[in-house]
Amino acid sequence: MNDDAFVKFSEVSKSYDGRTLSVQDFSLSVARGEFVTLLGPSGSGKTTCLKMLAGFEEPNSGEIWLNGRPVNQLKPWKRNIGVVFQHYALFPHMTIAENLAFPLRARRIAAKEIARSVLRALDMVQLQNFAARRPAQLSGGQQQRVAIARALVFEPDLVLMDEPLGALDRRLREEMQYEIRALQQRLGVTMIYVTHDQNEAMVLSDRVAVMEQGRISQVASPEALYEEPQRLFVANFIGENNQLEGRIVAYRPDECQVEVGGEIVRAFPVAVTANDVQTSVTIRPERVALNPAPGLYPNCFKAQVEDIIFMGDYLRIHATLLGQTQFIVKIPNIIGHGGILPGDTVTLGWLVTDCRALDVRVEEETE
Repeated sequence: MNDDAFVKFSEVSKSYDGRTLSVQDFSLSVARGEFVTLLGPSGSGKTTCLKMLAGFEEPNSGEIWLNGRPVNQLKPWKRNIGVVFQHYALFPHMTIAENLAFPLRARRIAAKEIARSVLRALDMVQLQNFAARRPAQLSGGQQQRVAIARALVFEPDLVLMDEPLGALDRRLREEMQYEIRALQQRLGVTMIYVTHDQNEAMVLSDRVAVMEQGRISQVASPEALYEEPQRLFVANFIGENNQLEGRIVAYRPDECQVEVGGEIVRAFPVAVTANDVQTSVTIRPERVALNPAPGLYPNCFKAQVEDIIFMGDYLRIHATLLGQTQFIVKIPNIIGHGGILPGDTVTLGWLVTDCRALDVRVEEETE
C-alpha cells in the first residue's frame, strides 16, 4: 500500500445482481486531511463506493484500506468513521445534546467526557445555545449542522458525506458549503463527499473524482478538471462547453488542425495522436471573444446570432458557427452590449490553448 494514502480503494468492484457492475475496477487514494469529492450523475456508483468504505456494503472484489489496514471484513462500528446523509437521521424524541451523545454512549464513553465532547461539538457548528431543543424546533440548516456535529463528536478518523445538502434551498446550500469547507480545514479531518452538483464539488474539494458508469473518468483539482479535462465526459460535466465535431487533418504534439464545417480549427490535442481521426473540439463559452481585433486570435470565424439571453451579470449569446447550432458565448453585462441583435453576423475568436481536441474513440470504448 502507498504509505501516503490514508484511504485507498484498490481495483474494487461491486454488483448487486451478479450481472451488472455498479462499481468496476475502482481505484482511488486519499491523503490524510484531504477533502475529496466523488462527483457524477445518478447511477455512476459514487454512493456505492461510500457505502463500501463505511462498511454498509461489501465489495465483490478488490481491497479497501483505511489508515494502513484492510477493512473489507471489518464491521462498520469498528472503522471509526463518521457519516452524514442527505436526510439528517436525527432522533426526533431526543434533544440535540442527546442526539450528539448517542454515538458516544454506544462507545461506552464516560459521562463526564460525553458532556465535554457534546459541548465541543456544538461549539464547532456554532449551536451552543440549542442543546436543549429537539430537531423539529430547528431549521433545515441547523439540523444539518447537528448531523455534521454528530459525525464529528467521537473524533473519527474519517468523515463521509452523502449528498448532505440536497434537501436545502439554494441560498442555504451555498452557505453550508463554505461552512463545511471551513470546518474541515480548521479540524484537519479527512473527508470524502458525494454529490452530483458540480458547483458544490468545485467549492468544497481539494480534489474531485469524476465518475461515469462505475469508473473514475478523471481525478484532479477543481481547477485542473475545468481547465484541462482529459475526456469529453469530464469536459461536458464540469462547467459548460461548446462542442464541435470534426476530423483531424494535421497533428503536432502541441497543436492539431481539425476540419469542422469546411474550415480549420486549431486546437490543443488531448489523447489525440494521429491524422484522419474523428474528434470533438471543446471551447468554454467565456473563453470566446466577440468581434475581436483582426489578427488577435488564431481561431476566428463568422457566426450568426440566434438569440441573446439576459442572465444578470452576463449575457448568453446563442449562435450558429461552422454549420453547428447552439454555440454559446458568455459576455459581461456592460454598457454597449445592446449593439448586438438576433440575426446579426459577428466574428468569434479564441486561442489554441482554450480549445481542446478530445478523441471520441476514448468515449466510445467505455459505452
